[in-house]
Amino acid sequence: MKRIKPFVFERNFLILMTGVFINGLGSGIYLVAGMLLVLNLSGSVLYSGFAMFAISSAGALSFLIAPLANYAKYKNGLVYSNLIKAIILFTIPLLNYTIGLNVWYVIILLFITALFTQYTYPIESTILPIIVGKDNVVEANSYLQAIREAMDIVFIAGAGIIITFIGTVPAISITAICILLVTILYAFFNFQQPDISKEKSQSIGSAANFYFIDLRAGFNYIKNSLVPKMIFSLVFINITMVIMTTNLPAFSLIKGHGIEAAYGFYLASMSLGIMIGTIITPKLKHIDFGKLIIISYIGTGILWMGTATLPLIASIILFSIGAISIGILNILVFSSIQKQVETAYIGRVITLLTSAASLGMPVGSLIGGILGETSTPEIPVMICGISMIIFSIFWLSSSALRKLPNIDSVNLFNNSKVNVK
Repeated sequence: MKRIKPFVFERNFLILMTGVFINGLGSGIYLVAGMLLVLNLSGSVLYSGFAMFAISSAGALSFLIAPLANYAKYKNGLVYSNLIKAIILFTIPLLNYTIGLNVWYVIILLFITALFTQYTYPIESTILPIIVGKDNVVEANSYLQAIREAMDIVFIAGAGIIITFIGTVPAISITAICILLVTILYAFFNFQQPDISKEKSQSIGSAANFYFIDLRAGFNYIKNSLVPKMIFSLVFINITMVIMTTNLPAFSLIKGHGIEAAYGFYLASMSLGIMIGTIITPKLKHIDFGKLIIISYIGTGILWMGTATLPLIASIILFSIGAISIGILNILVFSSIQKQVETAYIGRVITLLTSAASLGMPVGSLIGGILGETSTPEIPVMICGISMIIFSIFWLSSSALRKLPNIDSVNLFNNSKVNVK
């Protein structure tokens, strides 16, 4: 039996793991309930596009939000931001049972809560080395990632069933309660807090100056690395993925003959595929990175074309298998960053990568909403599958991308080893 590392039983890591678990329950329900609530209030896929636009816009702005974490103690940032999120979400049932809900109010709240998530995520990534030590960062992250993906499978699938019986608004109340519990839990953190520079608090002008210095430092850190050269590919994938996911609520209702639980099943099947990809990645990391991406995403494209055309059960199965490639790509890229980036820059580099990759998502949301409104929801899913094949052909046609070595040999910060033009 493999011995469990001592850091797993450390007080602060147990608090963080428990918080991730409770957040998994709340976010799983919220992910399903939020989009279905917009669809129910508006009766239009176009508004689902607006909702996804709001959420993805927050993701694209994360590179501006992340440096703000440097201006408060990490514990305070986590506690107060989660408390504000909980209060915001509690207004949805409050208004629903009093003056009534407006679809635009819900969309704006989706945007605001997504902004707070962009603030807390880099903090959680940054405190991990403080809690477990730099030598255990990758292994600790694997624990947390496994919890996130496993809980997503259970809670997102369960969310669809819960919403079918109690409705979308009570389900969002459950999410608010979960976030409130996380707020209380994180108040018990006792790790060493970094000192906030007194210079940063002298005036608004000096604080703004330090903010832009921190922001520029993140850009400069990755400027001459391999990271920016792969952003185009990530933007393309995200645009096509959002075109599909914007239509997924309406698509699942059609496939499930009006049963809202079907949406949860599709989201859970994607989480299952991503988790499988996460688990098998160590067995595949010796394969050349370029070849692995080309083969896996051609497979994803074919499978998701089948998702668009086949009945519910077969559609969900193919959707899940197609998502395996996403888990593989996420873990390989994220792990390489964790290994090669200095601890002080991990939060900023991850944020810059994800926010840059999110730049195309608002556009994809609007395109998806328009497509869903003017055609059947199966069309955007089919387009996403075809786009995955086009993405693979692009990599295949580029000798630099096609010949990328295995992930351990790809040096993100040394272009003398890998030169992608």
